[in-house]
Amino acid sequence: MKRPIDKQQEHEWIEQYLSGEMTRDERKEVEMVMQADADFEKEVQLLKRTHELMKEAFLEQRAVATLRQLQRQSRQRTQRIRLVRRSLIGSVTAGFMLIVYLSVAPVVFPDSENDTSITHSLADESDTMAVAQKQVFNQFFEGQVHLIEGQYVLAVKNFETVVRTTDIRPYFREAAQWHLTVAYLKSGEPHKAERVYDQFSQCTDCEYPIRAVDRWKIWWQIKWAQWLK
Repeated sequence: MKRPIDKQQEHEWIEQYLSGEMTRDERKEVEMVMQADADFEKEVQLLKRTHELMKEAFLEQRAVATLRQLQRQSRQRTQRIRLVRRSLIGSVTAGFMLIVYLSVAPVVFPDSENDTSITHSLADESDTMAVAQKQVFNQFFEGQVHLIEGQYVLAVKNFETVVRTTDIRPYFREAAQWHLTVAYLKSGEPHKAERVYDQFSQCTDCEYPIRAVDRWKIWWQIKWAQWLK
């Protein structure tokens, strides 16, 4: 099937590709268009990321709902064996679901940080900003791209450069440290990731607004990676 001309049909075409509803030849056709058209490839990647976020949100919602259910069950627990057995089964299931969620769900950084146009605008607002400092911002943005593309070693180098810089706002230093933690983790260096992560364990005035659930994901994935080693 050739690339549709109509945008709505093209959107459906991409959806079929992402959902695995195409034949091998049809998938090759989509991938050839992606190689030839950078804008089309960006659209495919955006839809793919949207699918991933929807799946993650569903898992997170199920995990939170299960934990709340367990809390309600614990308050209503009685001496009856049947209720105890049911609660135990529910606890094991919920614990397993929570472990799976923390192990496989990707860390989601604040939207304002993922939107590089916002951050670029902050960098471009000041005409007096030194060229060297703008280069540091570019290192940060390149590190984000390398994380998304799975080039974790390059991402580590980018974020290490940012962290070593002395004249950068605390907000962006913390953002770079959190990204560096994930880059270390993804590149197979959980002990380095833990050292950076531990810097935030006693932080009372941190500026970078990472969610508690994403802190749990990072902590658990570090411990899991260390155990596997």
